[in-house]
Amino acid sequence: MVKTMKRTFGVAFFALVLMLVMAASAFANPYNSYNYYFEYDGSYHAHSSSYINANATEAGGNVTITLSGNYFPEVEVDGLTYYGSYNSGTNTTTITFPGSSASDIDLDLHVVVAPWHDSWYPLTLVWG
Repeated sequence: MVKTMKRTFGVAFFALVLMLVMAASAFANPYNSYNYYFEYDGSYHAHSSSYINANATEAGGNVTITLSGNYFPEVEVDGLTYYGSYNSGTNTTTITFPGSSASDIDLDLHVVVAPWHDSWYPLTLVWG
């Protein structure tokens, strides 16, 4: 009897763990391994999202994102400009601006690839 109970408990525990793993993956970001991605005109934007280099972090009502390369000098959020900081050692740009993971964040990302490209892109940071 004890052997049967141990086996039943083991199978039930395994089933519970499997269900939890499947439930967590159902809510995971479907596009990359980070905790956010970018949308353009309401749809996933693969090109912009491909520059995401690390998970976004939150602290004190601000969000910090890290993007690959030295192409992102600034973003605008709610009409205010927030400047990026480039780290040549890691080849990443870090930008901090107001927001939280409680809701998606509309922003305008300035992209500069001199001398060919200098444009602003209206994007939405979508939490995933």
